[in-house]
Amino acid sequence: MSEPSGPTVRRRRLGSELRGLRERVGFDQARAAEHLECSTSKISRLEKGQGLAKAIEIRSLLDLYGVTEEAERDAVLKLHRTAGELGWWEQAEFEEVMPTGLGVYVGLEYDARSVQTWELGFVPGLLQTADYARAVLSAVPRSADEIERLVEVRNKRRARLSLDREPLELWAVIDESVLRRPIGGADVMRDQLSTLADSASQPNVTIQIYPTHKDSHPGLRGSFSLLEFGPADPRIGYVDSPAGNAFLEKDKQVRSLVTSFDRLRVSAMEPEKSAALLHELAAEENDHEPPRPAPVQPQ
Repeated sequence: MSEPSGPTVRRRRLGSELRGLRERVGFDQARAAEHLECSTSKISRLEKGQGLAKAIEIRSLLDLYGVTEEAERDAVLKLHRTAGELGWWEQAEFEEVMPTGLGVYVGLEYDARSVQTWELGFVPGLLQTADYARAVLSAVPRSADEIERLVEVRNKRRARLSLDREPLELWAVIDESVLRRPIGGADVMRDQLSTLADSASQPNVTIQIYPTHKDSHPGLRGSFSLLEFGPADPRIGYVDSPAGNAFLEKDKQVRSLVTSFDRLRVSAMEPEKSAALLHELAAEENDHEPPRPAPVQPQ
């Protein structure tokens, strides 16, 4: 059992291990719940990596599943210990302001090797400037303090793109309308467009723009992301919507998103042309900047 990179993936790996051990002996979740004297929903959350049981409960489940080999027990218990470590996104100052499900996504993104994202309405969170993020976050009633903490979450997420060792690989396809929507005003958009153009030059970042003149395409249904981890962990799809967010893990669901993303990037502008458009739009914003008033001369 190889060692996953961070707490979120470790919890998911632990849940997968426990589910595999349970299925190996032919027990259902109700049998495990009865053994721990808990609800089946707790077992379900545990096996999905959405919670963390106590060490005594893990040992009890290993007993139930007939895991007697010391090396196998030690491996599961070690994974449980490391899964209990907290990520920065789980600190109270961030956790209490993040919408439901966002903390799970940030944890997965932190552990991911690469992210592929399609964005229909906004600049992807990983590429947002602080001022653009403030403008987006202000669209929902929040206090100034909550907004600043969420902006810090954005900034911490972006830091993974600039790591010297094993930075996150990002491939973003962005609808052209996003670039022409003046969120936050002209100054904010000018800085955001310039930042996107600079980001496109990073070796681990690929940005493609999807032209608005294109006909119907699968991205019109909404934004989504695909997160890829190590070879032992399957890809995960993520869809965010006004009705809530969803993590897609079934092969059929993930394949559908992969197919949609492949179609989007094939039809989008090439990365080089996309970068040129970003520079062009940033320059246009500069051209449209109103003249600054002349300084008042002292009398």
